[in-house]
This record gives sequence, structure tokens and C-alpha cells, in this order.
Amino acid sequence: MISKEIGKVKEAERKAVEKVEKAKGEAEWIVKKAVEKGKKEAEKILSKAREKVEEESKRVTEEAKREAKKIERKGKKDAERLRESSLQNIEKTAEIVVEKVLES
Repeated sequence: MISKEIGKVKEAERKAVEKVEKAKGEAEWIVKKAVEKGKKEAEKILSKAREKVEEESKRVTEEAKREAKKIERKGKKDAERLRESSLQNIEKTAEIVVEKVLES
């Protein structure tokens, strides 16, 4: 009778160990899937962040190009004004020189 009880206890212990092993395997599978899902989510987040950075970089670059063109146009206008002013000064100076030469 005691050996029968010992047998039942051993059987119960074996079943308990099997259940623990099965639960351990299931837990490992769940953890593995959670890690995979986490990696995929992280990759998606990184991908979206990269896209946003690229878009912002393009926007800033285009804005800088537009600003550079504005500055270049303004510089050309300023240079043209200076050139015209210089030409007028040269013409006035030439007229004065000619007048002085003719007076002499």
C-alpha cells in the first residue's frame, strides 16, 4: 500500500515536472515572439525617424538654396548699381578733365 502511494506521488511529481517543462517552453516561445515584435516595432520607428530626418534635411536644403539665390540676386543688383555709379563718376571726372584741358 505504501509502495502504491509512493508510485502515485512519483507519477504526480512526473506530471508536475512535465507541466513545468511545458510551461517553461511556452514562456520561452512567448518571450521570443515578444522580442521579435519589439525589434520589428523598433525598426519601424527608426525607419519613420529616418524618413522625417531626410524630409527635414531636404526642406532645409531647399530653403537654404532659395535664400542663397535671393542673396545672389541682391548682390548682383548692388554690384550693378555700384558699376553704374562708378561709370557716372568716371564720366563726370572725364568731363571735368576735358574742361580743364580746354581751359588751359
